[in-house]
Amino acid sequence: MWNLDVFYNTFISSFKKRLNNFDGMRKLINAHWIASATLMVVLPFLIKSCKPTGTAYDKFVYEKSIEVLFEEESENLIAKAKADLSELEDANLMGAYQGSLESIDQHPTPEWYKDAKLCIFYDWGPYSIAGYGQKGGSRARYPDWYLNHMYHEHAEHHKEVWGEDFQRDDFIPLFNAENFNADEIVEMVRMSGAKYLVPFSKHHDGFCLWDSKYTMRDAVDMNPHRDLTAELVEVCKREGIYHGFYFSVEEYEYPLISESDSLVIRYWSDNMAPDNSGIAQQSGEIHGPFISERDNRKLSGKIPVRNFIDELIVPQAKDYIDKYDPDILWFDGEWQRPAEYYRTPDIVAYFYNRAEGRKEVVANDRLGMGTREHYGDFYTSETDEVVAKMDYPWEENRSMSESYGYNHTDSLENYLSADELIQMLVRIVAKGGNLNLMVNPDGTGKVPQMQLDLLKELGQWLEINGEAIYGTRPYEVLCDNTQLGQPVWYTMSKDSTYGYAIVFDWPKSETFICKGTNLIWESEVTMLGYDKALKWIDVGRDKWGMSANIPVEMLGNPDARPGKYAWVLKFEYDKNNEYGR
Repeated sequence: MWNLDVFYNTFISSFKKRLNNFDGMRKLINAHWIASATLMVVLPFLIKSCKPTGTAYDKFVYEKSIEVLFEEESENLIAKAKADLSELEDANLMGAYQGSLESIDQHPTPEWYKDAKLCIFYDWGPYSIAGYGQKGGSRARYPDWYLNHMYHEHAEHHKEVWGEDFQRDDFIPLFNAENFNADEIVEMVRMSGAKYLVPFSKHHDGFCLWDSKYTMRDAVDMNPHRDLTAELVEVCKREGIYHGFYFSVEEYEYPLISESDSLVIRYWSDNMAPDNSGIAQQSGEIHGPFISERDNRKLSGKIPVRNFIDELIVPQAKDYIDKYDPDILWFDGEWQRPAEYYRTPDIVAYFYNRAEGRKEVVANDRLGMGTREHYGDFYTSETDEVVAKMDYPWEENRSMSESYGYNHTDSLENYLSADELIQMLVRIVAKGGNLNLMVNPDGTGKVPQMQLDLLKELGQWLEINGEAIYGTRPYEVLCDNTQLGQPVWYTMSKDSTYGYAIVFDWPKSETFICKGTNLIWESEVTMLGYDKALKWIDVGRDKWGMSANIPVEMLGNPDARPGKYAWVLKFEYDKNNEYGR
């Protein structure tokens, strides 16, 4: 079997060595991306040879069936949930925040979050083994939904690749996490310049990456038999990286105990249920019959409860918060039902109250149907980057490719270049947002080399230009163009002392012309990464603004520039308009 990363690295290294022999070409062309483009011609054939088409696997049978868990575990679990729920409600009753949208909306967004600007969103779970997703109604691909889509839109693909009888839980024995290394992950976060990390602790299939006392469908009771979250949190705390709790408030299916004490299956929505399930609407939920042969191969380790929210979702979230003390609470899967149904305000209030006076924490806006961009410490956008400046903190969730989760069909065509990635970060920050940048490890926990290369380039750019990103706020002008049409975006220090003009394209002339620079006369203008002041003149504030001379040594010499992408001019901001605008 091919090792794609070894092949990729050998190919890139060899190609760069050959290209470096042509000095003029080397200065004009990014060798890495040429090599990647060439590799993508042959990569589909390599991928095809790596996939286990038609391979037979042993059925995964967990040591305790759902029926046995019902008989042996449900009563105890429901009692634990009742105690945890009571503890949560008592804490909220005594705390500064109560379990309502109005109460939690009084919570201030911490300065550290507003200053951080960049997060790594670590999208990884058993679904990463399959590593497949195609576009549906969205511009993005969602391989992290594969464990549902394998029964619906990807059913034919699944049968062809994995076999007729390969069920959802047959992926669990393959989830060995052999390349998951907490130290390496946090080092990757540091390399990228990110200040916080949010791993996918529990996605919609219900598999938990921590030792959850509310399920046996987790990484300790099942493969890889490690508390992956504990490993990661320990390193984050040691290295000073804020860490988050991504938690889906929904699951595709869950076994419930009916009023007649028989098992039924609760479905997230009717379009996720099998066509022959005989679904019925019961108290706002979709229920269907429990079928042992089917459900024990899809829902292994899930302990039946009577109330999905009070006996699973709320106490499970509390359990995580108590054990791992996260800095960020990142809900998902909330769009089907209101926040009052999911009791997310109760969870958030407990999260706030537990941290009160001890540390500053932050929670997102995905609390229930209709809450996005209305409640929470920050608003969330997904793929559709906000087009205008926002006064409220917000976060763009975006992959380096089109995929949310590992996708073995990704290619250079749907990846951002380093230049595009940096420009996206600048645009988001200029509009008052943070970039929640998705990293998609494969099923073993290995991050694809293309993603590591992009993160390294991003981090190197931030080493030079981070002053224009971290701790900044939106400037009076969002963006404009130079006299010759090069895009310029602006940020400002949060004390309003300095402005930053971020020029995306190197000028074709001998000057930087930035119309939006409202600066103090006779003050210094500098270029980040260059240790001398630039000569500049005012060329008419209402027309072309400031014109700063490019240092002579950089004219016609790209190697003398401070970096390869997006150059930053720093100026003293005339915040009181003393010199006219």
